[in-house]
Amino acid sequence: MAVPAAARAWICTYAPRRWKVGGSDKCDAWGVLDVGRGRWPSELSWNWGGGAGSIGDQTIGLQFGAKWTEGSGFTENGFIVDGALTKIGRELDWSYNWDDPMAPWHIADPGGQLDVMLTPRYDKHSKSGDGGSEYGSETHQVFGTFAGAVCTDDGRTYTFDSLQGFAEEAR
Repeated sequence: MAVPAAARAWICTYAPRRWKVGGSDKCDAWGVLDVGRGRWPSELSWNWGGGAGSIGDQTIGLQFGAKWTEGSGFTENGFIVDGALTKIGRELDWSYNWDDPMAPWHIADPGGQLDVMLTPRYDKHSKSGDGGSEYGSETHQVFGTFAGAVCTDDGRTYTFDSLQGFAEEAR
């Protein structure tokens, strides 16, 4: 089932202010909500990525993670096609160059349900601490366009070449 363009408009409210986001055929808007809970260790690294867009009449959303869940038996990997979730319980293979974050980022499922490449156009690099202290962090979060394919649990494959999205490594 395709989501009509009019249904893609969202009204965001925060305190007394309201914003209309998306909603026209010329400018769809996509968003993601990142929620972290619990107690996190003082030393941690992770990968996170996602994207969304339309392929013809289908609406697709992507969600990937890695590193912080390894060995736990849990993942945050999956994708949605027209509201139907395909959960990927396997760890994904991430391939990218920390020292060259503007090079393509490849993310693939060893089980074959996902194979995508993000071509970055912007790197939001942040760093705190001096590298010699006990505390600090550094993140490369790149924004760009995903190309690739996903395969649902019922065997339907969807290919795309222009889904807007992001990927990051945080240390």
